[in-house]
Amino acid sequence: MTESHSLQVLKPGQMEIRPLERPAIGDHEVLLRVAACGICGTDRHIYHGTFPATLPVVLGHEIAGWVVETGDKVTKVKTGDLVSVNPNIWCGRCQPCLEGQAHLCMNMKALGVDLNGGMAHYCAVPEQLLYKMKPDTDPLKACLAEPVSCVLHGIDRLRARAGCRAAVFGGGFIGQLMLQVLRLQGISEITLVEPVAYKRQIAERLGFRTIDPVHEREALEQLSELDVAIDCAGAGDVLAQCIRMTKRGGRVLVFAAYPQGKEVPIEPYAVYRKEISLIGSFTYPDTQLRAVRMIESGQLLLDPLITAVDLEQAMSLIKGEADSTVLKGVIKFA
Repeated sequence: MTESHSLQVLKPGQMEIRPLERPAIGDHEVLLRVAACGICGTDRHIYHGTFPATLPVVLGHEIAGWVVETGDKVTKVKTGDLVSVNPNIWCGRCQPCLEGQAHLCMNMKALGVDLNGGMAHYCAVPEQLLYKMKPDTDPLKACLAEPVSCVLHGIDRLRARAGCRAAVFGGGFIGQLMLQVLRLQGISEITLVEPVAYKRQIAERLGFRTIDPVHEREALEQLSELDVAIDCAGAGDVLAQCIRMTKRGGRVLVFAAYPQGKEVPIEPYAVYRKEISLIGSFTYPDTQLRAVRMIESGQLLLDPLITAVDLEQAMSLIKGEADSTVLKGVIKFA
């Protein structure tokens, strides 16, 4: 077996770069030489112990790589293919699975959460999780098919239609994706609410209106009668703001991964009186093929959002010790 290196969480608050033997594969699995793996907020939550995971585990669920070995019964891909990965493994037997909502599976396991993921030179992946990419696709972008898929599912649930007025609260990587997908949906007016200057600057360079909620309170208060509001921040009173600024009959999407057990105050009367639809969105069941097409077509402007890093830098980013202006760290493997 050939050793590679991997970034592993051993227990909450303890993370190390460790050697990892090249995984053996089963009949229906492939071995990927990982080309790129995105760093997600979920990785940080796993490290801090605020997201349930099976430890120890190699982090990383935003994966793109080259197929280097296939199991005897693999037919969908071949050696040399560039693929992106849906990291979620569904049981197919529980009630949500049987009702066509497999992404809500009661027994779900995920690469990088319960099983070793993509923050390693090699990763074993079940064949059914793979999506072929055009061979000339930049792997740093190909690995982002997973978060793009999540965003598409959220916007599908939100039913954001052409001509709507929308606001996104939180200008991190997911918020920036939300802005771009909303624009592609034909939303007529889109505003980003974000207190951090460099995040606003990125959105402004991409052509979006922004509001600093700390220093532009008047502009924030004037943000009202929204058709849709999206919470990508998961902090403070953002959810309450979304509800307050949404029009009667409007819709609010809770997309931020609030830590398990965290509670936030909202005004139920406003939800009731304005008949607001409060919508949750968790992972995705069926949007990765669309995400792949969007990435391959260049519809999404991803270069301004990505910073390539190595495993050491990734560990610092997950711990919160690295450059705070890195919007989306993506581990690039040689």
